[in-house]
Amino acid sequence: MSIISGSDSTAAEKRDRFFALADSLRDSLWRADALGRSRVTTLSTGYSGLDAELPGNGWNVSALTEILWNHQGGGEFRILAPALKSLSQAGKAIVLLGSPHDLIAPALDQFGIDVRNVLIINVEKPADRLWTAEQVLRSGSAGALISWHPTAKAEHLRRLQVVAAGADGLTFILRPANTRLEPSPAPLRLQCEPAPFGQLTVDVFKRRGPAAAAPVLLPAFFPPSMKRALDRAQRSTVVPVETPYVDSLVSSPVAPRSGVPTLA
Repeated sequence: MSIISGSDSTAAEKRDRFFALADSLRDSLWRADALGRSRVTTLSTGYSGLDAELPGNGWNVSALTEILWNHQGGGEFRILAPALKSLSQAGKAIVLLGSPHDLIAPALDQFGIDVRNVLIINVEKPADRLWTAEQVLRSGSAGALISWHPTAKAEHLRRLQVVAAGADGLTFILRPANTRLEPSPAPLRLQCEPAPFGQLTVDVFKRRGPAAAAPVLLPAFFPPSMKRALDRAQRSTVVPVETPYVDSLVSSPVAPRSGVPTLA
């Protein structure tokens, strides 16, 4: 038989209450060396490698996500395409606000995005663009808002973050890469860079937890029409019999003939 004194019983009760509180806050607190978790709804990015680097394993709904790019059209839109495809095909509205380059229906359609659910808004003045973004988020009518804000300041982003927290959708802000060192309230910040062979690198440099150890490499995207053309070209490739030293896309390398120069 064991005897527990009053002081021991009180200590045990305090310990149990502490662990119960810690368990209830499990998704609200995180160690600086661990990837944060969240109870909010998430939507897969469509890339398993990128999902693994994001808290909640996907894009967080009701949160501001900031995507940085070095130059316009560098592939920053492609990272969003799988999620936008999923939302648009589910009938959710996709709002594209203030794009610096033309977005045409066939290009969006190549990504599988239902253009019937895409709304493009052109607003020139930064202040008007910020106001429009806030109104879209407050309306709660968009499955996703993608807004370009090259000159936005921290206080502007803070306003968007507050409004985004009450919205039931994804909120993405696109800004130039040279703003990386500027303060930002966005809980998730990424930088996109083009990579060889049509690939894309994504550096997750701010998230709930430590920065990612290395950039994520996303595969190249080929529209269906281009895939079919590449398949036809590959099937029709023939290796000339009289030049066995020429490497082919469909043959293994063959040792060159003596005296014949080759490309390193």
